[in-house]
Amino acid sequence: MPTLLPPDLQQVLDETDAADRAADALVAGLTDEQLHWQPDGGTAWSVAQCLEHLAATTELYAKAVRGAVDAARSSGWTRKNPAQPSFFGTRFIRSQEPPVKRRLRAPSTVRPSSGLPRDEVLRRYHAAHATFRQLILDAATIDINRATFKNPFFPLIRVKVATALRIIPAHDRRHLWQAEQVRNRAGFPITGEKGEGE
Repeated sequence: MPTLLPPDLQQVLDETDAADRAADALVAGLTDEQLHWQPDGGTAWSVAQCLEHLAATTELYAKAVRGAVDAARSSGWTRKNPAQPSFFGTRFIRSQEPPVKRRLRAPSTVRPSSGLPRDEVLRRYHAAHATFRQLILDAATIDINRATFKNPFFPLIRVKVATALRIIPAHDRRHLWQAEQVRNRAGFPITGEKGEGE
């Protein structure tokens, strides 16, 4: 494992660390009532559900990326160039960035439940990022532009590891932005008792 990451992967690592800090700061200022409050009469996601969705998506992608990284190492595909997402991959990454202009329905495999305890929401979120962080480190020595995997949501599509490593931080920013917007919605609780996790 290299002691210094290539700049393109260091940027991904830094963005992942920033997402961790942003989530902690967001949750720390909320009561349990606020954390689990859902806009639009309970049909839109709460702050907790946004974080749960991020954890589930990162877990799923990380599993797929792990297979591609390990296969590339076994095949001797060593690093040659910085991350170069495909044309369509680049467009998808950009589509994830906030502010969100187009809302998509999340696949059932990563659709959040409701009412997970605060500690469990944060545990899953940080655990998923810890797994992703290790993938970034392990990907530093392989050809991330050659290694691919089946898209977990659309198996007929293959995704470059280089693309996936950029998708996760952008997806984090998308839903952290969404979670922040919940606080500005009409009806957001402005009073309440602190929960056990605070």
